[in-house]
Amino acid sequence: MYRTPTAFLSTLILAVFTTLVVAGCVAIPSRNDPAAYTQSIVRDAIRRYQREGRQAAIEYHSSAENVDGQWYVFIIGADGYTIAHFNPEIVGRDPALRVDSTGYFFGDDMLSATEEGKWIRYGAQNPETGEEGRKHTWMVRHDGLLFGSGWYEEQ
Repeated sequence: MYRTPTAFLSTLILAVFTTLVVAGCVAIPSRNDPAAYTQSIVRDAIRRYQREGRQAAIEYHSSAENVDGQWYVFIIGADGYTIAHFNPEIVGRDPALRVDSTGYFFGDDMLSATEEGKWIRYGAQNPETGEEGRKHTWMVRHDGLLFGSGWYEEQ
């Protein structure tokens, strides 16, 4: 089948390389699927936390660099207070203040998220438009912290 050992070795190396490349590739969801895209952003935030540590993750997710259109990650500490958010007015926010404009208290829903994750829906200001809209937030508990991100329904 193979004329020389070199041909066999070349084919084997190509096969192994192709397998490693394909196995290492993870499809990044499109913004056209906002739920999947949001979940991938939260997974990436948890990976950053694991790779770079707590303080680096807090600093990154407290910066404008964290904002990607309507998407951004925020982190809530074990005590329920927000420890990372691109808007500094939200950092340190009392969990009792997590109430939307309709009076819905969504704080308990956020704090009850598990390691498997949980969706929470509430009204919030869209950083892209500056207008209030219906936000769908994916929250995941990891290492005692809550990582969240979400998207806004189109009006």
